[in-house]
Amino acid sequence: MIRTGTFKSAHPGWLTLTAPPIKGLGSQAHHKVVIKRPFYRVYSDAATQSGPYKIGQYSLADDIKKLFVEANVLFWAKSLLQLTYTFIDHCIASSSTPLPFSIPRVRFVEAGLALSFAQGVSKVMTKAGSAWAVFLLEELIRGSDEAFMKFIHNMDSNPLLQHDNYSHDLSLFFAFTQHVQYVKTGGLAFISDYQGSTEVLSDPQILTHPSVSDGCDIFGDGNIEMAVDKFEEQHVCNHYCKWEGFGLSEFEPAPEIL
Repeated sequence: MIRTGTFKSAHPGWLTLTAPPIKGLGSQAHHKVVIKRPFYRVYSDAATQSGPYKIGQYSLADDIKKLFVEANVLFWAKSLLQLTYTFIDHCIASSSTPLPFSIPRVRFVEAGLALSFAQGVSKVMTKAGSAWAVFLLEELIRGSDEAFMKFIHNMDSNPLLQHDNYSHDLSLFFAFTQHVQYVKTGGLAFISDYQGSTEVLSDPQILTHPSVSDGCDIFGDGNIEMAVDKFEEQHVCNHYCKWEGFGLSEFEPAPEIL
């Protein structure tokens, strides 16, 4: 096992497609991937939900539902990030003022859902050819565990990394992308839970305003809607936000409660 998160476990694996694409996930035989599957904790003390626990697995129907949401979040995160870079590139090309800093270029992992089918009669599945498990396959992020960082949490719009961390500037850039996405979507949505390496990101979350989707849960349990509602109060503009070429208005900080 690579790691256990709050909702999913991650395992090493490989992918071979019979008709591989030219590039991307599965473009090579035995392509190294991360295999993710949702789980729940079964605590020894069920009353307090604390202490030692065992890993419990959901039914196939629940697994499919949960992983479809995960894949959907990743799809929309890629779209919002592309929207951000399109905005950035347009502003840079249109501005008469030289850009005083470089723009980090990052992307989200390539990923896809994979269904596992029974090959024959077994105790688990008696009907050959029936699906018995589903997994989320993701591109493997290269590097050591220390290279994997969480830049922004989904409970707060401000960077987690301190000024003395070498990736602090990247976390400021991600805060800026939230500002752009918030403005370009009319205050309805932005990416949060930025995490991964300095080049490739994984496990994002889409935060949406309470008015989006009429209260339906389209982006999972990590969608903290109130974070969008309070974004203008919590977001602190940085040097990316303040460059005049982007034309972003600086939000007024929330008044201090005495």
